[in-house]
Amino acid sequence: MQKQSSNYTKDKLIFSLKNVGDMALKRRAKKVIEGLELKKGERVLDLGCGNGYYLSLLNRLGLNLNLVGIDIDKSALIDDAKFIGDKKVKLMLANGSDIPFPQNSFDKVVMSEVIEHVEDEKAVLGEVFRVLKKGGILSLTTCNIDYPFFWDPLNWTLQHFFNIHIKSGFWAGIWNQHSRLYKKDYVEKIVSKMGFEIDNVEVLTGWCLPFNHYLVNLIAKLFYAHILPRSISDGLNKFKNKKQPFVINFGFNLVNLFDKLNDLIPMSTGVSIFIKARKI
Repeated sequence: MQKQSSNYTKDKLIFSLKNVGDMALKRRAKKVIEGLELKKGERVLDLGCGNGYYLSLLNRLGLNLNLVGIDIDKSALIDDAKFIGDKKVKLMLANGSDIPFPQNSFDKVVMSEVIEHVEDEKAVLGEVFRVLKKGGILSLTTCNIDYPFFWDPLNWTLQHFFNIHIKSGFWAGIWNQHSRLYKKDYVEKIVSKMGFEIDNVEVLTGWCLPFNHYLVNLIAKLFYAHILPRSISDGLNKFKNKKQPFVINFGFNLVNLFDKLNDLIPMSTGVSIFIKARKI
């Protein structure tokens, strides 16, 4: 019965990820959700929930999860409510360095692409440790400073030859709005120092389409500006699973074909670092 339930959840996850064109996000999200080892009715916190994508994904698994998302951006939380469309998902304006819940409140915590934004990474990880129950799992991803050349060739070149990068705007690429990028060993070390036991550490998405970061950002800007044709916009909507027009389906198949290289020929460099950690 448990195996059937696990397979059902896996199938739901694969189905929900069908409309994700960002190959790094798709791989990241799959790894994060699978790493949580979810059980029915568990209480899950998404720290730094952004536009609510992970909460939406978790809510579509059919596990009747008790979901909470916190973020410091009020406008993002407004978007969350719209994109998720389920009032049972609790959204709160709160800072990760002062999580407004007592200790041992959550079974699982998601912290995806957040730690590189915060002012005090150790304070935030300490709060995550506090609110997790014993045996609870933290599923974390962050940006890797050893990212592949093709993901962001402009900043890769500036970093490797001039030790500088573009700090803001479209051409900031992987650095946009990020206070720092991480070495795999360093982020593993700080998570361990906060009391977590590391279950797994991986570098994700070494193979990518040329200029991938710019392509993803451009398409996202067009989508959120509501200037794409309705059929194209619906096909790109990662919060829903509507039928994709031929051009979108072709593009997604091309991206997925390229992404398979990450399974066939894993690389030491990658866009993201994934850590699965447990409170012992």
